[in-house]
Amino acid sequence: MLRPNATSSRTEESNVEGPEASTSPAPLSFPYHPPQTGAGLVDITPEIKWFRMPMPYALDHVNIYLLRVEGGWLIVDTGLDAPGAREIWEEVFSGPLRGENVVGVCCTHYHVDHLGLAGYLTERWRVPLFITYEEYFTLLGWPDNLEEVPWQHAQFFQRAGFPQELLQQTLVMFRFSSFISPMPLSFVRLQEGCAFPVGDDWRVIVGGGHSPEHALLYSADRKILVSGDQLLPTISTNVSVSVTNPEDDPLGRWFASLDRLAEIPDDVLVLPGHGLPFFGARRRVEELRSHHEQRFQVILEACATRELSAYELVQALYPSPLSDFDLQLALGECLAHLRYLVTRGGLACRLDGYGVNRYRCSQERMD
Repeated sequence: MLRPNATSSRTEESNVEGPEASTSPAPLSFPYHPPQTGAGLVDITPEIKWFRMPMPYALDHVNIYLLRVEGGWLIVDTGLDAPGAREIWEEVFSGPLRGENVVGVCCTHYHVDHLGLAGYLTERWRVPLFITYEEYFTLLGWPDNLEEVPWQHAQFFQRAGFPQELLQQTLVMFRFSSFISPMPLSFVRLQEGCAFPVGDDWRVIVGGGHSPEHALLYSADRKILVSGDQLLPTISTNVSVSVTNPEDDPLGRWFASLDRLAEIPDDVLVLPGHGLPFFGARRRVEELRSHHEQRFQVILEACATRELSAYELVQALYPSPLSDFDLQLALGECLAHLRYLVTRGGLACRLDGYGVNRYRCSQERMD
């Protein structure tokens, strides 16, 4: 089958020296129990604290990390501006962080569960927002509170074969403003490889695919990786083509990011945006590669003998009923896999007379 990259089946090397050093990645292990959702903090180390902010979704929490840096504490990700969220933060400030100073807010990416309270927190403490350039301006440019589907969006869904009678339901992706406090009017830009401005032992790694310019924080000395949504322990990160960038190849950037994360040693503790902290980054990378290879296989088998639209392929990839929101995520993920396969020769794409893109295995592959 068409593999996502040349390294997807290679044997990773451990840090053990000697001629027999090549081993399989260590299995995942989870050294911490989850904190009670809310203001209960877990000490990862004396200088790293973890708690969970609740969310009103099937994925019912987002992880928040507090890093002690020069001058005080750095907040990494914020939760969304939902009822009760600000009260939880005030409990943290009046309890575990009582008498302490906050020096900045870092958001790994622009999604509302990670950035929704950035404005509130930066205003409360009069501190900077640390974020990458593309994440900041992607959120500012995201259309919101749409009442009608714009023609560009309608064309996007038509080409995906999406039922026109369901078109109004697609607006669910543009109704998040109520979960975002007013955005800070300035920010400090994070860039690949730079030392964190208020913590010299933390370096920025920039990943792609899930969002345009996702920031991870890595300390080799501490053996800690704050991974946001780029590396989650038990669920696969959503990688989607969106209506605002319909010709994008997010899965290509995602695999490039996985290649880099495969170099993280097994003894590094990964602090993810959701789920439990874990050891075993290399094994998790292998699992995620395998997940996407399976998706490719389903698509290629479905398209071996007939032409199918993206919407028809969603039914093959996700046979269970989906909510309006989950259907949009599923369609975006399906399109990401299709774009990847088309641009690399695994699939052929034809625009039919109804304005729908039809996909079939390329002749070269069939031969």
